[in-house]
Amino acid sequence: NSMDYMTALIDQMVVLDCPSLIGPVYSAVGRADAVEPKEYQRQWKTVVKHLKKLGKYAEKKGRQICLEPLNRFETDFINTCDQALQMLEDVGSPALKLHLDTFHMNIEEKDQPKAIRKAGHHLAHFHACGSDRGTPGKDHIDWPGIAKALKAVKYDGDVVIESFTLDVKVIAKAAAIWRQIEPTREEIATKGLKFLKRTLA
Repeated sequence: NSMDYMTALIDQMVVLDCPSLIGPVYSAVGRADAVEPKEYQRQWKTVVKHLKKLGKYAEKKGRQICLEPLNRFETDFINTCDQALQMLEDVGSPALKLHLDTFHMNIEEKDQPKAIRKAGHHLAHFHACGSDRGTPGKDHIDWPGIAKALKAVKYDGDVVIESFTLDVKVIAKAAAIWRQIEPTREEIATKGLKFLKRTLA
């Protein structure tokens, strides 16, 4: 049961003193099929119902849930900041926040800095990923614009570099990782960190 699993995760967060549960908590990663509008609305209502319950539980435990929009190739459900904000509004829980990721926004948002500004105080977790899921700064993403937007909304949460390898097959398949993106994993971490410190300072 997915609800039992999610509540168990929140319980474990308390044990680990982990403040935030992040990611696409509304659907399995890799599920991307066109559905009729009526079916989409049915699914939406189901997710709202369950996130209301999870939100209450997370609030009771002093935790937050950060909902992440994914690109169209990884989910058919929530792809944009606007859709995620609508979900937050429909659920109406102070424990439900927004998690944005530059890799997904690069595909789905027409203007990444504008999406960040729109997210505003709802933004509680941020993935700074290269446009190819490689090292931030070695790509075509508008990093100066993103830095300005994060400062404009007074974002002071974590900025995380997310990348993937071929080692974990299930995740590699879901995220469509078929090749080694950078020469080493260490390069993504060390060069990416230097770039982000310089850019977001």
